[in-house]
Amino acid sequence: MQLKEMRRVVTGHNQAGKSVVLFDGPPSSANERNDSGIAQIWATDSSPADNQGNDDAALRPMKLVAPPSGSLFWLCKLAPMNRAASGAESEKIAAKTLERLGGGDAIKASSARPDMHATKTIDYAVVLAGEVTLILDEGEVTLKPLDTVVQRGTSHTWENRGAEPALIAFVLLDAKPLS
Repeated sequence: MQLKEMRRVVTGHNQAGKSVVLFDGPPSSANERNDSGIAQIWATDSSPADNQGNDDAALRPMKLVAPPSGSLFWLCKLAPMNRAASGAESEKIAAKTLERLGGGDAIKASSARPDMHATKTIDYAVVLAGEVTLILDEGEVTLKPLDTVVQRGTSHTWENRGAEPALIAFVLLDAKPLS
């Protein structure tokens, strides 16, 4: 399963106001390396969303935080943990990924793990393939295909302890900061 091989269909309207397919093919914005990656499927800058125009809203830099009053729709592929690397090495790699996505301010300095993070979003997640473990400050839960998560701005990280890559769909919505 390669993110760049997945099919993304985006609809819109032609000049006569009739519904049409605007984009049909692989995600236009996908970063993948070593069986892990993110495909940005769509993004909005407001709520309610503006459904006018025919530009590809996924063609923007990937950021861990949704635009103010906006949303992000991602497919994320998470490779199995590298058994040869230490836990600390794997955590540092994940922390670098967060930094690359502009999520440096989301990293929780109070955590013993450098990859623990909390964003100013509410996230809806659906595991589509594989198995992934959601790790919280206190406790963890292992998720399998069709399991769902509502992530409410809590400190967390993800690990794939299985043998196959995991695929997760995420919708990130802007949220009020926790006080």
